Amino acid sequence: MTPNDKVLIEAYSQQKMSREKLLANYSIDLLTDKQYVITELEGAMKSKDSTYMEHAITLLYLSDVTTEFVDILNRLLVYPYHFHHQAITKFIQELKSPKSIAYIEKVLATNFDFLKYTASENGAIAKWFSWALYSIGTKESFDIIEKYSNSSDEGISNEMLYRLQKMSVDNS
Repeated sequence: MTPNDKVLIEAYSQQKMSREKLLANYSIDLLTDKQYVITELEGAMKSKDSTYMEHAITLLYLSDVTTEFVDILNRLLVYPYHFHHQAITKFIQELKSPKSIAYIEKVLATNFDFLKYTASENGAIAKWFSWALYSIGTKESFDIIEKYSNSSDEGISNEMLYRLQKMSVDNS
């Protein structure tokens, strides 16, 4: 990411520049060079620099998320040093990759300790993951919903039970 690219991202983040203008002036074509975005995200994760991470995640938002991003999204899901887990989960939900199931289960096993920044109840956070698992739609994803319907955390178990009930209604 060049110094000028950083200036563009800051201007966009502060709503001083449109998406179109940023994309037109950025040093790389963010809509076609997915590997560039992935490399920036990996670099930000290694650095643990919060500003770099914010910039790299902005690149992700700008670059039409496709299946090429599944692996980095999975890693970002369990990576605690950012504040975009809900959006990352939504991308995972939309991509419906079975490769995401193990990562979702890792987050569910944490009892959401690293997601306290959301100030949300565990049931609300569990909803993100129940939707993602439901969208993936495999036996393995449904097994994880079933497993966490027995969680000792009432918020998590209630959300997973709700999703199971919705699944049985949807499939009848």
